[in-house]
Amino acid sequence: MVVADSYRVFVGETVTGRITADLPAESIKWGVRLNDAGLVEATVRADALELAQSDIAAATAPKRMFLGIDFGGTILEAGPIWKRKYNWETGTLTVTGAGIWSLLDKVKALNWAQILTGTAVTRTAIDLTNLTLASIAREFVRIPIQTNPSNPGLPIVLPALVAGTSERHVKGYELQWVGDLLRNLTKVDSGPDIAFRPRYSATDATKVEWPMVTGTDADPLLHQTGADWIWDPAVDQSGVVMLDTEEDASKMADQVWQPGAGSELTMKLATAADTTLITTAGYPWTEGDVAMKDVEDLTVLQGHANAGLTKAKRPVSPWGVTVRADVAPALGSYSPGDFAQLNIPRGHPLIGQGMQRVRIMAVDGDGSLEATITPAPIVSTLGATAYGASRIEGGVRADL
Repeated sequence: MVVADSYRVFVGETVTGRITADLPAESIKWGVRLNDAGLVEATVRADALELAQSDIAAATAPKRMFLGIDFGGTILEAGPIWKRKYNWETGTLTVTGAGIWSLLDKVKALNWAQILTGTAVTRTAIDLTNLTLASIAREFVRIPIQTNPSNPGLPIVLPALVAGTSERHVKGYELQWVGDLLRNLTKVDSGPDIAFRPRYSATDATKVEWPMVTGTDADPLLHQTGADWIWDPAVDQSGVVMLDTEEDASKMADQVWQPGAGSELTMKLATAADTTLITTAGYPWTEGDVAMKDVEDLTVLQGHANAGLTKAKRPVSPWGVTVRADVAPALGSYSPGDFAQLNIPRGHPLIGQGMQRVRIMAVDGDGSLEATITPAPIVSTLGATAYGASRIEGGVRADL
């Protein structure tokens, strides 16, 4: 596959963000995610003339080096290289990486300032109070990196601290991963979206930096500041190539359980229930749980239970929308988290005709001029009345 001229593929040093070389990629894959690391992958011929004066092994060293993919001057995703594969038959080298979040999945949430004073790791803690959830996320990133003298740091640009009413306490003996702590924060009620969006440094275009951007207490969602993006398949040259949909009720639940820390009779437990579909629409009873059992705070547990129920109340309807990358809105102008409107043509069996507002959760592509947009799963318009109104009943108990 030929990579379109609009793309730039490059590698650099993960610790400094310094770009060291451009790669003459024969093919690429990339993806951008909300609240997680995206994908970056490139395949090059090891004997390419452009690499004749380069040490390709050193230039693509896993973990030490990062891979970045740019479209039209905007970096779509960039992050550490984790895998390499050489194909002897074709003479090609494939390097695969992920967004900078993937590196935080390999850093323990420890307070090294306490460890360095002689406190045993199991007795240390990261105690955060009187902050917004977004600022707690910031500190989850900062403390394990900046207080560890052996950690050389990362070119992550942290947001300012903001006072708030939230608190979190992470015990050293839990040995939690920073990446998991960030994901957990995004899943509680009113939890902020979190993203690390790579960009060229404003002061040095030969370097890449990863600003940490988050939602706020007032607006937890990351999204564009202007109007919704519009894709209208009914209009010629709209840029929409394909619209696929499906519906999945396998994870629907009328009551969700959230187990917490402890075992047997001492285990803490939260629950949330919504019986509307049982009493008004003739649905059978089903239950679900949230797969996270290390939380001690009952309020936090309840937040996870409520959020889990919100996702489980109705069947999900994933969409896949393929659009032209070079037709407005152009690739690079929209990001996961943004809102868009799709004009659904007449006759679609699962989605009602007309404009449907969706939220972009992922963007994927290759070296072509097409990109696939994955909106957040939504409820089919045809079944909306059968799904009924929303009513949540929540309760927390230390033992049940």
